[in-house]
Amino acid sequence: MSDIVTYLGNHIKLSAHEKKSLIDFTKKKKLLKNEVFMHQGRISNKLAYLEKGAFRMFYTTENGDEVNTEFIISNGFITDYISFLKGEASLVTISAMEDSEIFILSTKSLDKLLLRKLDVFGKKYIQKKCLPVLLDYQIIIAEKPALRYQMLERKYPEYIQRISQKHIASYLKIRPETLSRIKRKFLDLNQLKA
Repeated sequence: MSDIVTYLGNHIKLSAHEKKSLIDFTKKKKLLKNEVFMHQGRISNKLAYLEKGAFRMFYTTENGDEVNTEFIISNGFITDYISFLKGEASLVTISAMEDSEIFILSTKSLDKLLLRKLDVFGKKYIQKKCLPVLLDYQIIIAEKPALRYQMLERKYPEYIQRISQKHIASYLKIRPETLSRIKRKFLDLNQLKA
């Protein structure tokens, strides 16, 4: 049984038929580092469960700069939820930051009862997982650069360990050089305390 079925089975009651339906309409796929799962400007009609790896969501400015808005690290769902739910063009691109393995769920093929269960689960998932991350992001961005980094390091240490400095800097809306100075300052302060 795929990880997505196990994960969903832990959160919603699934009959044997529904589990089989999920397995039948879920496809495992490997994406290489930097491979795009979904492009900005397209409607998100795919939902994937991340089994292994890491992804980032970002938008591209008119100048061609990429601005990170969210990171997804193992055992979470991947899609642009607004585009997926509203059927509108996505404002972000979703790309693998590491070689990754995902389960893509074809929602067009699932029966209506299972779709209703997934809809209820999806709304709860967004409230429980996504809204806190978005609120944290808004709080982080409202602070001065050094405090932004401190808050990110405290709340999401796995980001600091697994995500490149270039992507962290973009997420914090600062230049990589500024992030290097901030990290050096904290390192120096920690060495003084030791």
